[in-house]
Amino acid sequence: MNYTYNRTQQQRQDQSRLQLYYRLIYVFILVLILRLLYIEIFMREKFELLAEKQYLQEVRLDPVRGGIFDRRMRPLAINVPSVSIGAYPLRISNTGATARKLSRVLGISSSTLQAKLRKDRTFGYLVRRASRQTGLEVEALGLEGISIIKEYARQYPLGEVGSQILGFMDADGHGISGVEKRYESVLYGVPGYAVKQKTAVGNQFTFYHPDYPMQEAEPGGHIVLTIDASYQGIAHRELRRTLQETSADSGVAIIMDPKTAEILAMASEPGFNPNAYGKYSPSSYRLRAITDQFEAGSTFKLVTMAGLLNEGIYSPNDKIFCENGEWTVMGETIHDVHPYGMLTMHDIIAKSSNIGMAKSIRDKDKSLVYRYARDFGFGARTGVGLDGEASGQLRDMAQWSGFTPYAMAFGHEIAVTPLQMANMFCTIANGGTLLTPYIVREVQDAEGHIRERNLPKAIRRVISTETAEMLKAMMADVVKEGTAKKAQLEGLTVCGKTGTARMVRSGGGGYIKGQYIANFGGFFPKDQPEVVIYVMIDNPKGSYLGGDVAAPCFRRIAQQILYQRGVDVEAEEGEELDLKFVKQDRRIVPSFIGFNRAAAVQMAGDLNLELDITGRQGVVVEQTPKAGAEILIPATIRLVCRDDSGEEARHLVPRVTGLPIRNALNVLAAEGITAVVSGSGKVISQQPPPGRHAKPGDQVLLVCESSIDLRKLLIF
Repeated sequence: MNYTYNRTQQQRQDQSRLQLYYRLIYVFILVLILRLLYIEIFMREKFELLAEKQYLQEVRLDPVRGGIFDRRMRPLAINVPSVSIGAYPLRISNTGATARKLSRVLGISSSTLQAKLRKDRTFGYLVRRASRQTGLEVEALGLEGISIIKEYARQYPLGEVGSQILGFMDADGHGISGVEKRYESVLYGVPGYAVKQKTAVGNQFTFYHPDYPMQEAEPGGHIVLTIDASYQGIAHRELRRTLQETSADSGVAIIMDPKTAEILAMASEPGFNPNAYGKYSPSSYRLRAITDQFEAGSTFKLVTMAGLLNEGIYSPNDKIFCENGEWTVMGETIHDVHPYGMLTMHDIIAKSSNIGMAKSIRDKDKSLVYRYARDFGFGARTGVGLDGEASGQLRDMAQWSGFTPYAMAFGHEIAVTPLQMANMFCTIANGGTLLTPYIVREVQDAEGHIRERNLPKAIRRVISTETAEMLKAMMADVVKEGTAKKAQLEGLTVCGKTGTARMVRSGGGGYIKGQYIANFGGFFPKDQPEVVIYVMIDNPKGSYLGGDVAAPCFRRIAQQILYQRGVDVEAEEGEELDLKFVKQDRRIVPSFIGFNRAAAVQMAGDLNLELDITGRQGVVVEQTPKAGAEILIPATIRLVCRDDSGEEARHLVPRVTGLPIRNALNVLAAEGITAVVSGSGKVISQQPPPGRHAKPGDQVLLVCESSIDLRKLLIF
């Protein structure tokens, strides 16, 4: 009986437990249903957003960047299709093997690629804006976790030509220097967006559905410059040639239209190629025409003379005694290159007498030099519209010493920029009106409609037309029979002025011994000037006078401008001019030796010369006919290029005597030969002699011309 009772109790307990379990299950199901109803009704929107984040992504659509063109609408900066190679490291099973395969295609070391394929990040770029061919080769590898993204790359068709003006862009497609940076807001455009759907493994594809909105990006506008690409190429080429011939540190050449102050060319050397800017020193990015400041020397005498003539203090025929080459005033001694006695004001400019200019302001209002320097635009930015422009230095008269007005009279104790100097020559050439120089001609929208057009802007009248004509007459004699004979052009009256100044120490504190600035500015033709050219050469070796260094560069630039324009030129009164030089398109063969193949092709194109080139890469080591020969076009120049990877060419030492040292070093480098240099300037002898056998890494001793000029002891 007791047993039956216990069994009944056990059954009742089991039934109670079972009922409890059922009730708990019912409650759980009820709570779950209520929770689902709550989520469905009250939390629906929130969880829909969370779900969309898992499989939808809004991505930015970069706009197509606008182009940059020269005044003739020739492209200077364009966009070309490209690809970027990206990686999702978490999806890559064997990073070592992936890195090795990519290394062969991308030309990047496998160790560098492995570092970029670290597992601590979800995505990273391996290469930005590579060629489409590279993308096809990577795609053919079929690698897991490697993505090929189509983009546009910026390309500069002319390479180094105009590079400091144009600037370049960073990896994200934003301008970081030059016009690219200054006009970023115009060129970049307006970004758009698109919604993309991700698959289960994370791959993305565009889903074109009305529920998935897309906002197209708006392409950027275009910038049209005042620059003429042909003139810019000429300026770069001849400036580079001058630096090579004189072993100078740097230089600037500016070409302007004096009637409008449009900048037709503005070259700085050493330059760089914006298509591969990372391979160059950042110092080569600098647009020296607006950033560099220096004492102008005798070219600044035109400012002093302009003030004296314009105020009626002197006339061109008034005379001053020039102390036979040496004059002491305020405890300082001023020298002339040659000793002069009595000189007219006209001849003081023609012969560039420092003493004559300094004595001309003795006992005169000392503010005259300051006022006319300021009115010509010195001591203030020109307003050219580019970042980084320096204002020069025109000290307040309260900071002057007793000697300052005498020094400023011939271009010392004042800092100027090359563009300020070029604009001064424009002011004289156009009859006395200071204009704002500008380099952007038009701003266009993406369809090419003009949104903004810059026009000539007059700032002030500095001197009268009569004063300008008197200055032109003086400057014409500077070129005809004065210090700038090497700037003469056949059949044209050129007006110009030379200048040579000592290099000022950085931060002040005197001058650097043996270092000079050579400069020359001029314009032509005399009566109705159309072109102003200014050349500045920094620290030339050997002869350093403006008439010996900068004036020949001016002449070569001017000659090629005349060739391109194909215009007749004026004859001097009473003389019959032989126009065959223009009519028959005669050319003087430039030196191609030491230039790379691309630069040689560009140089020949500007001069309408055909090339027959042997060798696909490297630098030019031979040319026929030789530099300096006169030819009639059409004509073909035969060049031999040699790459430093050629083994056979390295067996013979090439002839480099007679070449500027920089070109000689390029030719030897193409042969795998290094050099030990003694002296500066052109190579006058070499050891071992040409034709000897040499192995890669062998050295050649180059002895260069070195001259000691007693005139270095004088002040110019």
